[in-house]
Amino acid sequence: MKILAAGLTAILCLLGAGCSSMSPTVDGKTHVYSLKQQCPTLLEMNVGQTLELSLPENPTTGYIWQVAEPQHILKVEEIYRQDQTKSQQPMAGMGGQKQFIFTALQPGEEWIHVKHGRSWEQNPIDEWRCRVRVS
Repeated sequence: MKILAAGLTAILCLLGAGCSSMSPTVDGKTHVYSLKQQCPTLLEMNVGQTLELSLPENPTTGYIWQVAEPQHILKVEEIYRQDQTKSQQPMAGMGGQKQFIFTALQPGEEWIHVKHGRSWEQNPIDEWRCRVRVS
């Protein structure tokens, strides 16, 4: 009976530890994600830390990534970089990368939710979400 109780306790502890996570950072301050990477169930951040999200985008098609919900405890910066050709000359119609930089400004909890779609259409073709707790 004691073994069963100890086993259940260990399983519950492991499950609880998987519910929130400090993601690896590139410099001890910056959490980096892409479209292919899922955010942990709850990303723990400190004030001043950043989350950088890089997403493929080609705005000439009308499909762009946008922050879907206003942010209250995070500052949002958006940067678009067009992919370069061999000649290193930007060309009309070429895709690139949209980078969102979310900086934690104050303690609290918030969802980061970005959508990929056309502004005149109701349903996005893709989404990325992350629940963030800042302390």
